[in-house]
Amino acid sequence: MGIVFTPVRYAQRGLTLVECIVAILVVNVAVAALAAPLMLVAATRVQNDRIAQATALALAEADRMRVLMEQGVNVTTNVIPPQSSVSATLGEPNLLSSQPPPTTVTTCTGGGMGLPTAATQGCLRTFNNAQFVVQMYRGTLTLGPNNRIVGYPMQVRVYNRATFTDGSPSTATPIQQQPATMTSSIGNVGLPLAVITTDIVQGDSSTTLCSISKCS
Repeated sequence: MGIVFTPVRYAQRGLTLVECIVAILVVNVAVAALAAPLMLVAATRVQNDRIAQATALALAEADRMRVLMEQGVNVTTNVIPPQSSVSATLGEPNLLSSQPPPTTVTTCTGGGMGLPTAATQGCLRTFNNAQFVVQMYRGTLTLGPNNRIVGYPMQVRVYNRATFTDGSPSTATPIQQQPATMTSSIGNVGLPLAVITTDIVQGDSSTTLCSISKCS
């Protein structure tokens, strides 16, 4: 009688080469499927952070003008934004959305107030280590006794610095800000990241209140 060898079968054995290759392919497919959503989430977060920073910067500029107005501003002082080419009075600040975008960008250090000298001039601002371009302008001044300014409509736009280094701002009016939505890119770089439109008034002035309410 011949000797018969029976192969030993183990309950637990290692992966074969084919099984390893299949496992690697499955992992690659899973990573590829997750890459797009992860990039979408990351790009959206970066863009929305930029919009939040730009909004804070725009509000700070508007609040700065509002504080100066409460202290009393005379027409001879250089502490008000430049006049827009668009006609707008108190109570009509939204008309300023038709103001053309900046055509030049500068540091705006003149006079210590950091204000632009023209409505089409953008001012460089650094906020949280990010660079922005601020455009600010006003409508028609409303004057009270002694030639004192009691109010004016104002708009502040804050652009990404890349708008001017990598392209150009949109000229289509009325100019609106970029929406804070899901995105896989840096958004419409031609539009401002934030737009603040408001009336800057001296709160205790009857002339201001009458101008806003259009009383006779």
